[in-house]
Parts: sequence; C-alpha cells; structure tokens
Amino acid sequence: MKKISFVLSVLMICSLLLSACGLPAPTQSAALDENTINTAVALTLAARSQPEPATRTPQPTETIAAAAEPTITPQPLATLPPLPSATATSDECNHARFEENGDITIPDGSILAPNTAFVKTWRVTNIGTCTWNTNYAVVFSGGDQMGAPVATNLPANVPPGATVDLSVQMKSPSADGDYAGNYMLRSDGGIVFGTGASRMAPIYVSITVKEEQVIPNLDFGGFLPFIPLEFTVYDFGANYCIGNWRNATDPGYLACPGTKTDASGFVVKVDSPKLQDGDTITGVGLLTHPQWIDGGSIAGTFPLLTIENGMKFRATLGCGFGGNACDVRFFLRYRIEGGTLKELTHWDIKYADDPVVVDYDLSALNGKKVNFVLQVVTNGSSAQDWAYWVNPRVIK
Repeated sequence: MKKISFVLSVLMICSLLLSACGLPAPTQSAALDENTINTAVALTLAARSQPEPATRTPQPTETIAAAAEPTITPQPLATLPPLPSATATSDECNHARFEENGDITIPDGSILAPNTAFVKTWRVTNIGTCTWNTNYAVVFSGGDQMGAPVATNLPANVPPGATVDLSVQMKSPSADGDYAGNYMLRSDGGIVFGTGASRMAPIYVSITVKEEQVIPNLDFGGFLPFIPLEFTVYDFGANYCIGNWRNATDPGYLACPGTKTDASGFVVKVDSPKLQDGDTITGVGLLTHPQWIDGGSIAGTFPLLTIENGMKFRATLGCGFGGNACDVRFFLRYRIEGGTLKELTHWDIKYADDPVVVDYDLSALNGKKVNFVLQVVTNGSSAQDWAYWVNPRVIK
C-alpha cells in the first residue's frame, strides 16, 4: 500500500509541474484534423473491405443518330425519276406519231405495174421535244428498198406538235409479187427513231406488183387488157406547207399556213371549196392570194420529183365564190435539178368564166428530176383575187 501511495503521489506532483510549465492543451482544430484523418482511414478500410464489382463486357455505345432515325431502306420518290441517260434524253427529244389515215399516197396493198415510179407519202406528227430540222431524214431500215434513196432529208423544219407529210421516191420492182419496205427517221445527231411507245416502230410501204393481165370477154369471145387504176404520185394539196411560198418582192418566205389578212400574200387549205360557178368540189383546195399590189404574185416551190411517161398534172382551177373582181393567171412552172425556172403552161381565169379542169401531160419531162412551182399572178388589180388550186396532184 505504501508503494501504491508513493506512486500516486509522484504522478500528482508531475501533473502539477506540467501545468505550471504552461504547456498548451490539445486544441479543437487538432482534434478535428485527427477526426478527419480517422474518418478517411475508416472509409478507406471500409471500401477495401467491400468486394470488387464484377467485370462487365463493355456494350457497344448506342449511336444517337441511329436511335433517332430508324434504319429504313430509302425508297425513290415517285415524283423524282432517275436522271435520264443520254439515250433516254434523245428518245424524249425525238419521237414521232403516225397519224390515222396517214398513208397519203400508195395505201397498203396498192397494185402497181412493174417498174413504175411513185412517191410514197406518210403523215406523221412530231411528238418529241426537239424541232426536226432539214438535217433530219427519212431513212430506209429494212425490207424491200424499191429503188428508194437510203436517206431523204426533210424539206422544212418541223417544230414539236407539228404534223408533216414525209415523201420518198420509189420504183416498183420488175417482178410480180408482194413487196414491203420499212423506214425510220434519223436526227441531225444520227439517232434513229420511229413511232409507237417504244419509239422504234417503223413506217412502211406495202405494194403488190402485177403485170397487165388479159381477161376473157365473154360477150365477144376476145380478150381485153386489164388496166391498173391510176394513182397519185404526188399530192400538192396534202404537202402544201412543204412547198416554199413567196411573193415577187419580199426576200423571205411566207408563213404556211398563212392568214387571209396578210398583205404580202397567203396560202391556206380549204376543204371542199366553193368556186365561182357555185359548185362545191370535194377534196382539198389551196386558196392562194397574190401580194396585195397591182401585178402581185405568189408562188410555191415543191421538192424534186422524177417524171416518167404517162404522168400528168391534174387539178381544178377557179376563183373563190363571191370574189367578183377575181382576174388571175395560173402558172405551172418547173426547174430541173436547180436549173433555170421555166414555164410549162398557164391558164387565165376570170370570175365570169367557168372553173378549168386541168389534165396536163408531163411526158415531155420524162426522166427528169423536177421542182414544180405553182404560181398565181394578178391581171391588174389584186382585189378579190381568191385563186383556188383544187386537188392539185401528179397522177399516173
């Protein structure tokens, strides 16, 4: 017990001595620092005591754009077709339509004698987007060529929507039989095209060639020759705007069809015209009025035509009904392959006269390639000079 009391006494004395020395007691700040350290240590130990999280295979990062726009195979817009290729563009540019009753001459199955020259004419409309200029051509594309040229250029420009008569000179073969030839159009860029939805359907000519035949005459016991019907070689009325029309003073060509108020002169087509005698003639009338001056004229020049024996120029000539002052001269002129313009014949007609039926033999031009010119000149004043060429054509 004495030892214990001694120890306690010594401790108390030491405590008093320490207090007397002024040693500072631990501050709150130090206590806070220690508490903070202890807390951090505790949290660290607690964290270490937790099990490691399971390792996960990283998932593909979701693309925001893909999530916002579902994956859909794009469909072409109905209103936006694919850009056309050069060929497709050309097809849209060049397209023709064969018109109903478009065989203007030599209908399918026409019967011709061997070695007969003829002109085949088709009526077609430009339903493409490009103008057919005079470098466009009708070209042979297959079948029986029948003496036709490989290519025949168009005689005038044909804008989109316009209708034109296309003519090709041919000759029937020498042997009897059925013959047919196909023709297409060719652009100035060398693109060959035709008609129909495919733009590749040809226009064609189809004939039967037969020698003159003899049939028994039962009444007399003899034989009579079978003479083929005459046919139209070239129809000026159907092709009137292929002709180049002009007067004698103006440098340019007249519009075709023209207008009846044009003081420069005009040509228009009139179906079944009524002439000065009051009769109406079935067919096509070309109403031509010379330039509205004294001595005025109007003339139309047509494409080359090869003439053979037996061909004739046929028409009915007269003044329009009601044109009491009509007094004109009709000329049939010609030019051989670009040569000098010459006169074949002419007819003077006044309103008081009867219409003139013309059946003029062209055999003097046999073998010649001829541009025909239809001309009307006023005899004095041009007032009421309504001059008609009714059904003008070359026949054989």
